[in-house]
Amino acid sequence: MSEGILPGVSGTPGVVMAEQPHYLPWLDFYEQVARAQTLVVLDNVQWLRRGWQRRTRIALPPHVPTPAPHEPGYQWLTLPLEGAHRDSLLSELALDARQPWARKHLQTFQTLYGRRPYFRSQVLPGLEAFYAEWGAAHGPGSLLRAVLASMAIFYGPLGLSPRVVLASTLDRSHPDRTGRLASYCAQVGAEAYYSATGSMYIQPRFFREVGVRLLWQRFRYPAYPQGREGRFVVGLSIVDVLSNVPLDEVREWLKPSPWGPFALPPG
Repeated sequence: MSEGILPGVSGTPGVVMAEQPHYLPWLDFYEQVARAQTLVVLDNVQWLRRGWQRRTRIALPPHVPTPAPHEPGYQWLTLPLEGAHRDSLLSELALDARQPWARKHLQTFQTLYGRRPYFRSQVLPGLEAFYAEWGAAHGPGSLLRAVLASMAIFYGPLGLSPRVVLASTLDRSHPDRTGRLASYCAQVGAEAYYSATGSMYIQPRFFREVGVRLLWQRFRYPAYPQGREGRFVVGLSIVDVLSNVPLDEVREWLKPSPWGPFALPPG
């Protein structure tokens, strides 16, 4: 076992998840990674201007009170694109090198989270390394590579080591999108597919046809201190979580329950 990888947190053999790449994702994503041995990255799909692919939710500025429940309690942090067209695939998009986005994003995180108890010890080193690499890049750079790198910043600290497979390297000839997911699972040797919360479009019959068990995410999002009065805001970036919660506690959240399909064997 590699140093820093925790038993039961680095993935269950034979379990596959599939997600579009997301910029600095939320806690639910990392719970999926903790259950799955293989992460199939859906890089061959059309990009969404208002999707999660190139943006993430972060805290509101400290002086802004948390809004009422019917209003968003977050703001978006977005990667700028160069020459993006509506029909472009994710893998075809480039970052806009004319904008100093890396410096600005790092400054934003420092302003929002600099006073949170674990930001400087658990978060800042990883962010500094990431933004130093992309801030020094000459030319536009690949959005896909940048987003994949952002997803991986906290794999090591969280004890995760997924096998990452790009969907663009697999056969995608199946005409139905659920059928394609099931086909991807068969191609990478999956025994089970771990579907994210909210993926209600999935049709189980396609997985039965290829002999893959379909498992649904049932992650209960833990509330934690976010440093402001008012309601708890769910679904912020992992940066928010690790700025406010000790790493060991977050690792405990990602461990499997003592029951269910991911339960550790006795002894």
